[in-house]
Amino acid sequence: MNVLLDSSFIISCVRARIDFLSQLEEQGFKVQVPREVLQEMKDLKMRDKTSREDRISIDVALEMFERRKVKKMSIGVESVDDFLIKKGNEGYYIATLDAGIKNRIPNKVVIFSSKDRVGIEGQ
Repeated sequence: MNVLLDSSFIISCVRARIDFLSQLEEQGFKVQVPREVLQEMKDLKMRDKTSREDRISIDVALEMFERRKVKKMSIGVESVDDFLIKKGNEGYYIATLDAGIKNRIPNKVVIFSSKDRVGIEGQ
């Protein structure tokens, strides 16, 4: 099973100190992150409105992806959201907190905040 990560999911997991990469791999997922999501995170880090905690979380996530050699992919000319929706409808699992994406895809990975775990929604 392939799972694509969105920036909202990544930042929230890091802020909550959830080892989402290990948990996803333990559940049999092949983790991938679009390069455009990484760029989105780098851009977010540079904005004045971004909190210090989010900036640190972004740095931690980027370092973790490099250290763990997470597979990166390019999405081309589509927007990140459109790409994630398209891939979600093609059978990929999508890890996002974005309601606009979650409402349009069948296979969702969510954060179970009461358990500090991630997993498939509805299972």
